[in-house]
Amino acid sequence: MRRPFSRILSLVLFSLFLGAQPAQAASEPEGNKKTLYGMFRQSAEGGINFIDPQEPDVVYIPFDAKAILSDDLNIKVQVQGAVVESFSRNGKNYRLITVDSVKPMTAEYGATTIAPGQHPGLPGTDAATVHAYHNKTCYLYDRYAILERLAPYSDGHSLRVLARSAADNPDAVCESLEGAPLFEIPNGGDFAFAGLSGDTLFVQNGRAEAVHGLLAVNLALRKQTLDATVLPGASVAKGVVRYAEVVKAEAGKAKAPAACPAGKTAARDMTLELRTGKATAVGKVTCR
Repeated sequence: MRRPFSRILSLVLFSLFLGAQPAQAASEPEGNKKTLYGMFRQSAEGGINFIDPQEPDVVYIPFDAKAILSDDLNIKVQVQGAVVESFSRNGKNYRLITVDSVKPMTAEYGATTIAPGQHPGLPGTDAATVHAYHNKTCYLYDRYAILERLAPYSDGHSLRVLARSAADNPDAVCESLEGAPLFEIPNGGDFAFAGLSGDTLFVQNGRAEAVHGLLAVNLALRKQTLDATVLPGASVAKGVVRYAEVVKAEAGKAKAPAACPAGKTAARDMTLELRTGKATAVGKVTCR
């Protein structure tokens, strides 16, 4: 019984507030559903407001402030609701919003931890802000967002890459990551994200500390530039990838490398220029 009464009371108080202020009011369509990411804070007057960093000039006022628990204050949350009224005052926009659901997004709730300035993947790749969830990891770059998770129907990884703007709300990007992907592995088995350098995405297949596959994809051109089996130790520097490609002996070929002793692998040092996608051998085949 308390909640319907408090909803009515909130609406009455809000109407009185509107009437007491010089404002330009404008109604928004009923059912204007929104998903917001930000914080509930208590105002100096004792009320509760919600601020989404993506809309710094807007103050959201919960239609039912009693629905906001004290545990929801001053932490990052996802809010779903509908705007039912809006007005402007002193250059600020105010919107009355219903609160259908509140989802905490802080580490203490087991939702996510955030680590800026990380360099995931190959040494020398670009820094990312990493949002680590219990069941997925989101890597945020200025122009790309990469979501990696275990596929729900197998033990394989799934990888999804989308373009983004640095102005996009990071929480919103990692939560939805909707739209046509620039690159996707729906169920990649042992495939895993191995870093980003400029427009080039790296994906490894297998354990990085053993012989494994290495893919490079130019996201701007939508073009794969490398698919090789490599030894551990690949790195990126000044727009060039340096790696040791495994070379297999092929029957009937005179120039095929001789078989290596047990425990050794035939490999050749290579470079890949990221700008052109050109791979170049920089040494002879040796046993390592």
